[in-house]
Amino acid sequence: MSLNFNKGGSRYGRTTKRKKTNMILNILIGVVFIFIIVLASSLFFGKNDPATDSENQLATEEQELSETQENETEEESEETAPSEEEEKSESEEAKKEKEEAEKEKAEKEKEKEEKESNEGDDSETEVSENSDDPNVIKTMTNPGWGPVGTTQSEPHTSVYDEGHVDWKEKLDAVHAATGLNSGDYTLYFLGNGGSEHLAVASIKDKSTGENFKVYLEWVTNKGWKATKVEQVKSL
Repeated sequence: MSLNFNKGGSRYGRTTKRKKTNMILNILIGVVFIFIIVLASSLFFGKNDPATDSENQLATEEQELSETQENETEEESEETAPSEEEEKSESEEAKKEKEEAEKEKAEKEKEKEEKESNEGDDSETEVSENSDDPNVIKTMTNPGWGPVGTTQSEPHTSVYDEGHVDWKEKLDAVHAATGLNSGDYTLYFLGNGGSEHLAVASIKDKSTGENFKVYLEWVTNKGWKATKVEQVKSL
């Protein structure tokens, strides 16, 4: 009896080949399945990671807070930044206040000078009726007769011109000593009293008819002041 090895060998080879093919397919299917599981897990857990979500939310809140602060800073800058008109107005107001302060200071200084010049008004006037001059009825002095103030600068020059400031200041000193205004008396003489810084005025009181001679002296930077007043019989 003869044996057919070729027929049997062919069947065995096909069976072995089929097993290998099935094994390869199973391996490939397993690899694909594992890959799908890994990919799905990565997507699922990455999307729902609490730490990642918290970090993203914190970053978003910080960005929103920063933007809010920047907007508030810009609004505050716009509110606090003065406009050109406001700056101009404030500058003019400051200038006006400065001028008023200087004016007030000048007025106070003037009042102080007037007070100093008249500080002796309440002082007692000393009267003397003893005189070697028979024309003199009595002589009056008062230590409170101070300088009346001046707008003139040094070196001072005595001027006997009715339109000059020095003439007016001499009459101010006459008023400070006698209490008489220019309309209350008749001025007969106003001239040199013996030197550049001495003067004398001769006046008649319109209401009483009394005659007076007022002797004046210039005080450096402070003006004229009366040194004595004589009531005389005639001018």
